[in-house]
Amino acid sequence: MFILNASDNYNMELTAKNSFGLTDEILMENAGIHVYKKIKKDFNKDNKIAVLAGPGNNGGDGFVTARHLISNGYIVDVFYTYDDNMYKDAAKTNLNILKAMGANLYSFSDVTDFTSYNIIVDALFGIGLKRSIKGIYENIINLANISGTYIISVDIPSGLYADNGFVENTAIKADCTITFSCLKYCLSLYPAKKYAGKIKVKNITIPKKHIEKYSNSILINKHNLPPFNIREINSNKGTFGRVAVIGGSYEMAGAVKITAYSAFKSGCGLVTILHPNELNRNFISDIPELMSKTYDYNNPALVYEYVNQYASSCTLGNGMGINSNIKEFISSLIKNVNKPVILDADGLNNLSLDDLLHIENTVILTPHLKEFSRLINESVENIVKNKIEIVKEFVNKYKVVLILKSADTIIAMPQGRIYILNGGNTALSKGGSGDALCGLTASFLAQKYSVENACILAVYTLSKAAEYAVIKNHPASILITDIINKYYKKVFNG
Repeated sequence: MFILNASDNYNMELTAKNSFGLTDEILMENAGIHVYKKIKKDFNKDNKIAVLAGPGNNGGDGFVTARHLISNGYIVDVFYTYDDNMYKDAAKTNLNILKAMGANLYSFSDVTDFTSYNIIVDALFGIGLKRSIKGIYENIINLANISGTYIISVDIPSGLYADNGFVENTAIKADCTITFSCLKYCLSLYPAKKYAGKIKVKNITIPKKHIEKYSNSILINKHNLPPFNIREINSNKGTFGRVAVIGGSYEMAGAVKITAYSAFKSGCGLVTILHPNELNRNFISDIPELMSKTYDYNNPALVYEYVNQYASSCTLGNGMGINSNIKEFISSLIKNVNKPVILDADGLNNLSLDDLLHIENTVILTPHLKEFSRLINESVENIVKNKIEIVKEFVNKYKVVLILKSADTIIAMPQGRIYILNGGNTALSKGGSGDALCGLTASFLAQKYSVENACILAVYTLSKAAEYAVIKNHPASILITDIINKYYKKVFNG
C-alpha cells in the first residue's frame, strides 16, 4: 500500500489531471461519493448528520458528501465558514449547488455542541494543513471530540499534519478515515495514527501505475508481504545458514540467549553464541542445540575470523554492557566482518558513527527511538516530528540499513524505499523483544533472503506472532519466548 507525502500527492493528482483529462470536479465528486457510500452502508436514514466543511477542497469533498446524502433522504446539517470567498472553483460550485437545493447551511459560529447528531463528517482540513489549529476551528474540533458522536474524517483527520506522526495541538479523533488514492504518513505513524480510527483507502480513478511513479513508501501487510522460502525436502542444516550471536555479559546473559533462540526458531540451520569468558556455557544448557564459543575483548580478530569463515550472518551487541573495551571491540568487528551484521542494543550504545563511514559490508542497525535519539544526538520529539526525513538522511549518509523500532516500525534502505509496519501489540513492550527481532533478521539473512526482504519478514513475523500470542492471553502476561514459539506454528503457516 503506497504512502505519499503531501507534495508528491499534489503533484501526482496534478499530472493525473493533465494525463487523463481528470478535473478537480471529477476527483471531488468521486471522493464525496465514497464517503456517502460508507454512511449508506453502515447507517440508516434516521440518523442525523453534521457535515463540517472547512475552507479548501477538503470542504468541497464535504459539500459533495452532503449533496448525495440529502438527495438520498438523509437528515443533514452543513456547517461551513459562511464566507463564500473562502471557497474556490470546484468547492464553490458544490457549495452553490447545496444553496440551490435549499440545504441546511450554518456558520461554524452557530455550533454549540454536536450531541444531537449521530454522525459527524469531518471535512475541515486536509493534507495542506501546515499550522496548529486555533480559534473557532479548535473549538469545533473539541466539541466534536467530546460529543461521543461517530466521526468520519475525509482524507485525514483535521488537525494532523500529512507528512508525520506528530500531533501538535488538537485534532479530530475519528472512528473512521476515508483517504484517497494512497495512504498519508499521518495515517501510518504514531501517535497521529491513533486519531484515524479504521482507515479505508479509496480509488478516485487515478490509476495505480500512475501513483507508483512518485517517490513513495510502502505500508506492509499480508497482501504485499514478500514470500517465505519453501524448505526443500533434500536439504540439510547447512542449507539454511549459520548465525553467529555475539554478545552477553554476566549481568545480561539472557539477551544473547533470546537472540539465539529466536534465530533457531525462525529456521536457520545452526546457531553459535560467541560470549565473553566470564560466562560459563551452562547458561544455555537448557537449549542443547546451541553451540558456544568464548572470546576476549582484547582479541577481536579471533571473533571476526571465526565469523568470516563459518557464519552466514551475525548479530552484535545484545547484553554486552558499555565500556571502552567493548567500544573498541565493536569498532574492530564492524570494520573486519565480511558477513551481514545486525547491530542491536549495546552494539548501538557503544557505536561510533564515524566507524560506519569506513565499512563496505552490509550493516543493519535496529534501535528503538531512545537509542536512535542518543545515536544521532536528536530529541525523540524532533524525530517523531520529522521521522521520515531524518531516517532517509541517516541511511543515505552512512550507507546502512535501519530498522527503527516503535509502535510503527520503519525499515529504511540506503538510496532506496522506506517500509512501515505497525502491527503487534503491547506484549512486545518488554525486555527481549529487540533481541528476538535481531535473531529473526539474522536468521532470514542466513537463509539467503535479500537484505530488504529479511528485514521486512523479521518485523512482520515478530508483530504477527505477538498478535497470535494474545488471542488467549493478556499481553501483560506474555513472555518474549511465548511470542517466539508462535513463529512457525502460526505466522509461516498462515
